[in-house]
Amino acid sequence: MQFSVLGPLQVLALGQPVPIGGPKQQVLLALLLVRAGSVVSVPQIVDTLWPRRPPQTVFAQIHSRISSLRHLLGAKTIQTFPSGYSLTPSPGAIDAKVFEEEVSRAIELRAAGRHGEATAVLRTGLGRWRGQAAFQHLEGEAFDREASRLEELRIFALEHRIEGDLETRDAAELVPELVDLVAAHPTHERLHHHLMLALDRSGRRSDALNVYLGLQRRLADELGTDPAADIQHLYQKLLSMDRVVTAPADQQSGRARPPAATAARPDRGGAAGPVTNQLPPDIPDFIGRGRESRRIVDALTTGSTTRMDTAARTVIINGMTGVGKSALAVHTAHLTRDSFPDGQLYVDASAFPRTEEGLRDVLGRLLHGVGVPEEEQPGSWPLRQDLYRSLVASRSVMVLIDNVTEPDDMRAVIPTGGSSAVCITTQVSSLAVDGAVRVPLDVLGAEDAGALLSSGLSPERLESQGRQLEEVLAVCGGLPVALRAVGNVLAARPHWSLERVASSLTSAQDPASLLSLLGRSLAEAFDEACGRLTEESRCALSALAAFDVERLTPATAAVLIGCSGASAATHLDELADRNLLRPVRAGLPRRWVYVMHALLRTHLHATLPDSQYLTVLGRALREAPHLVRRRPPRYGAVPDELLAVAGGGPSATG
Repeated sequence: MQFSVLGPLQVLALGQPVPIGGPKQQVLLALLLVRAGSVVSVPQIVDTLWPRRPPQTVFAQIHSRISSLRHLLGAKTIQTFPSGYSLTPSPGAIDAKVFEEEVSRAIELRAAGRHGEATAVLRTGLGRWRGQAAFQHLEGEAFDREASRLEELRIFALEHRIEGDLETRDAAELVPELVDLVAAHPTHERLHHHLMLALDRSGRRSDALNVYLGLQRRLADELGTDPAADIQHLYQKLLSMDRVVTAPADQQSGRARPPAATAARPDRGGAAGPVTNQLPPDIPDFIGRGRESRRIVDALTTGSTTRMDTAARTVIINGMTGVGKSALAVHTAHLTRDSFPDGQLYVDASAFPRTEEGLRDVLGRLLHGVGVPEEEQPGSWPLRQDLYRSLVASRSVMVLIDNVTEPDDMRAVIPTGGSSAVCITTQVSSLAVDGAVRVPLDVLGAEDAGALLSSGLSPERLESQGRQLEEVLAVCGGLPVALRAVGNVLAARPHWSLERVASSLTSAQDPASLLSLLGRSLAEAFDEACGRLTEESRCALSALAAFDVERLTPATAAVLIGCSGASAATHLDELADRNLLRPVRAGLPRRWVYVMHALLRTHLHATLPDSQYLTVLGRALREAPHLVRRRPPRYGAVPDELLAVAGGGPSATG
């Protein structure tokens, strides 16, 4: 059986459509396909099929429709679990999964400089689409999320297929398709960029300029922003230069690279020596982050006909402790290795002191990576910096700068020249490099979180433990380092049940102290991140963790911290900049609240001194008694004498 969801929902047997059943049965099948390989709970099925009022016979109806689908698809295709049902199709049976694999394959081919093959693979994948995805008009969060994801993936594939076609086909042939795409996506800048190129290469310079002006107006009116730098450069180039008829020859063969990138390399004598690769090992079973990976690989490797090749391409990955910044950076750096023939350099900024001696050692490591023995390196860091920049200016290298906390950690090691690329990981959202592509990381969604936790475990290990699995996933809160730690414990201790792990985590005062990876606990990582704060900010963060307040406003923060509303707002923004809080929309225009990850909050509360807790408690009793109801279990029953010390008494709570 084959399942087609890149268009109206179809089930195919020997290439021919077979009847699926009525609307409810089609929606049930679509839901199972969205979560293929995962268990869909009965409550989720009920909410999806009957979003308003389920009938009294709801469970009988679900059972009947599951039986009908089994009769249609084969008894083994849909499995029953204590909490719900799971559809397990054969490999390659769902066209959306095949399309996603083809896009990933094309990314790898592009990173290897095989652009023609990548374009052909994308053309094949896009040919699978028969209209809007089957989930586009179905009600439910799971359908909305999957429809948006597939549409974004389709547009991504179209962008890169057209980019390849611009180098090999008559540009005029692409104009009608691009006009339709731009009309359907009026603020999509990359599609406008491609249309401008196609029009200019077709001899329609004025039309290309008008496309830019129209985009500029729409972005200003609808979003209050300007077009991206690359499309602005193209506009200026069209205004001032001859027609951009063809791409540079070196881009046609792979990446846009000045000829000197090869000619100016030092003569190593005869055959080329081994290429430096200082990257840490990749994770063999890397899971999730498909959207972010595509964006990073694209930013690091994709040239532009308008790019001024005098500056390295730069990507900044930011996010909270344990969210997987380094793992994603290393993974994408390995994916792009073939695009940087002169090597891959790596610096862990946290491993060197922030002193002149530390900077000297960092530059020494990089110089060694580009072939300069230690005995031939200058003694001072400024001279080492000059030598490093001179050597990499005409080379094509990838530099991964990990765990950056201050701008000075990276300025000296960013290569000069446009043939190289830099990937930076940081916990500081405001860290800036001109022209950098920013990739913020959030916690994993439910599906990827479940896949990461169960990676390396047999399906039988998690059977009949749906409730315990949900408990563990809830404690981990989508944080990859926590999920990986739990998975490693289960893999290393086959005699441990998931119930045992769930009980341990849910009963712990500080679950982060139990979650360790590579010999380091998550609690220690949290302490290191908090240790970079000023004393005032550390106290403010601890105060915010005194009670289980999930959505912090400046008013609530002012009570907890003991400051004015304006000062509280400043504290919230500073902590969010360090990714210790996450700003989320509050549902009202221009209104935001701040969320602290539960693992961080419980860790901070577990380490909060009694004196500070009682100070916060006293303020809450006086100014916001409703907050006291949210005190964690550690202070679930506060003795009257402690309440008196805190500034209240038995009457203060109620």
